[in-house]
Amino acid sequence: MIKYGVTIYVYGRVQGVGFRYQTFRWAKLNRLTGYVCNLHDGSVKIVAYGDSEQLNTLTHWLEQGGPPGARIDNFSSQSCAVEDIADFIVRH
Repeated sequence: MIKYGVTIYVYGRVQGVGFRYQTFRWAKLNRLTGYVCNLHDGSVKIVAYGDSEQLNTLTHWLEQGGPPGARIDNFSSQSCAVEDIADFIVRH
């Protein structure tokens, strides 16, 4: 399997609604590695590593609104270098 990396910035009502933990659970179920963290501007950053199908599924999940309770107004993504991270974690 060829691994790819993507950095995604998610904007909207994505802090204080369990977004990071729901993203963590979703990523674990879909066998992604990487991390999710809150940013000071109220957005959330997701860095995910996986094959192209896994990353496309992540993008589709966000397009569909992501976790319950969140309101995604917009998100942007860009490719990034793959880091050797063995799991998906929530960063604080």
